[in-house]
Amino acid sequence: MSRDPKPLRSTHTRAACLGLSAAILLVPANVLPVLHTRIAGEVRTDTIFSGVVELWESGLWAIATIVFIASFLVPLAKLAGLTWLILAARRGARHPRRLARLYALLDFIGRWSMLDVFLAAFLAGLIQFGLLATVEPRAGLVAFAAAVVLTMLATRAFDPRSLWHSPSTP
Repeated sequence: MSRDPKPLRSTHTRAACLGLSAAILLVPANVLPVLHTRIAGEVRTDTIFSGVVELWESGLWAIATIVFIASFLVPLAKLAGLTWLILAARRGARHPRRLARLYALLDFIGRWSMLDVFLAAFLAGLIQFGLLATVEPRAGLVAFAAAVVLTMLATRAFDPRSLWHSPSTP
């Protein structure tokens, strides 16, 4: 007994639209300022990349690497993985078990993707010392948070059962 492939195709379309929206939002997330800090009279407005560079130049290589991976590479890898899953399901997956593991990994990573946003919000709430120090979130952080939420929704919209169905014939 075969299932109707139309509902599976609609999950692919929904996941693709959410993923595309997330990819579009990653542009302002990486171009617009994420945090505005004022500490001891020094004012800085940082994007994700300028923050990574500043951490690197300050000798905090491990933190700079973690921020770069979590804020830049992971969102791109999640979108690439989701694209791969959608294309494989559409064409007929040759290794559905491996692809299902990839889906589980993408779903797991999605839970931890908001860690950057949480950290920035935590800093903004914690460092409010009037004239001495302030940290304020900016539009880039909002775009990044929206992109992360959209990648999580895109992953959840994809139905991994579609990996075990052969592609429909036109």
